[in-house]
This record gives sequence, C-alpha cells and structure tokens, in this order.
Amino acid sequence: MKILVFSAHAADFCTRAGGTIAKHVQNGDTVYIICLSEGERSESGGLYQEEAPSSLDEVRAIRQEEAANAAAILGAGIDFLRWNDLSFDCSVGLIRQLADFIRAFAPDAVMTHHGPDPVSMDHERTWQLVVNAMQVATAPGLESDYAAVPRLPLFFFEATVPLTELEGFNPDFYVDVTDTWDVKLQTLQAFHRAQPFLEPWYTDVARHRAAQARFITGSTTIEYAEAFERMWPWVGQSLPMHEL
Repeated sequence: MKILVFSAHAADFCTRAGGTIAKHVQNGDTVYIICLSEGERSESGGLYQEEAPSSLDEVRAIRQEEAANAAAILGAGIDFLRWNDLSFDCSVGLIRQLADFIRAFAPDAVMTHHGPDPVSMDHERTWQLVVNAMQVATAPGLESDYAAVPRLPLFFFEATVPLTELEGFNPDFYVDVTDTWDVKLQTLQAFHRAQPFLEPWYTDVARHRAAQARFITGSTTIEYAEAFERMWPWVGQSLPMHEL
C-alpha cells in the first residue's frame, strides 16, 4: 500500500497521524509526506523566544530539519514545497501542482487536514487544495505528464487541537497506536526547539482518543489512539466490524 500525506506545516503530519504512519511503515507500506509550508511564522514560537531571534530563512531551515528528522524516524519520505505559511492561497495553479503529486505517486490512499478549520487558515486551505486536487487528478483529459488516478480514499486527521469537535471534526474511526507510541514520541521530540509543547499536548490528545476507543470497543489494552474522519463512506463485502 502507498499512502500520500499532505501536511500544512512541518509538524502536523506526526502530531495528528504519526502513530498511524509508523504502523503502516512497519507493516511494509510506503508513506510519503508533502509539507506545504514550514510553519515559520505561525508555528515556530520557541525559535522566536531564543536569545537571538532567527530570520525567517533560518527558521525555515530549522523547521525543515526537524520535519526531515521526524519523517526519518517514522520511516517515511518527505518533500517540502516551501509555500510559506499564512501566505499560500487556494488557486487553480496550486491545485494542479498537488494533483500532479497525486498522479505521480499514484497512492492507494491520501491523508490530510480536516476542514473547514476557522482557527487555522493554512489547515483550511490545505484541506481545500487537497480535496480539489484529488478531483482534478482523476480527470482523464487533464494536461499532465502522469496518468489519471481513480477516486481515492481520503482520510482527514484532527483539525486544530483542542478545538477539533467544535470545528466540526467528527471522527468515524480510530487507530490504536499503543504499539507505535514510542516512535511517535520521538517525532514530537524532534520539534523541541520550535514547538516544545507538542509532547505533553499530543500525549493528552492520544490518551483522550484511547479512552473513547476503549469505550467503543470494550478493549482494555488501548492506551493511545489517533482519530480520523473519512471523506467517502466505507464500501465492502460485509459490515465493517471492529478489528480489536
């Protein structure tokens, strides 16, 4: 299986889905991350609190290094579009660019931000861009160097924590990441300079989602979980029963 992940900022892919990505990699799947921006303006507060404030270019370089290290810990590939946060729009040109990434990689599934997300314009625009790009990527007459892809499963991860449900995020499946939690913790620690709060913050989120998953399934072994919402309904040969 091949999974393509679109992340608005440097840390978003591992804060929301790091445990799930690690599970897929460990199961032999290929995961590739497209990082639209480094979050150099809106999500790098720790770097601006250091004694010698960094320039935007220096902040971008640090965030790229952090994200690359996190992706390596997960065993995933990563590419940086360097669109600059708080600056990119939802234009046809950018949609076409993401559509070409989808066509070139030809994934079995795509993962990105839930939307709308009124708390983060970058999260919301990433959601809009990816949803539109997936439609464009299926167009048989699109001028492109790559072949059209079929309609793909699209999974949304958490919006802006801790307001996700208030923003309309309605998780309809959970992934038990207890066995990959230590890997996810390492990725969160990779961002300690820019975002030192990630480890305690997302530990609380994972425990909260695990409590929900335990209630739903009756399982007592789920300590950490990640929550997602599907774009398309599940289709199969039988009822989608719990795996646990």
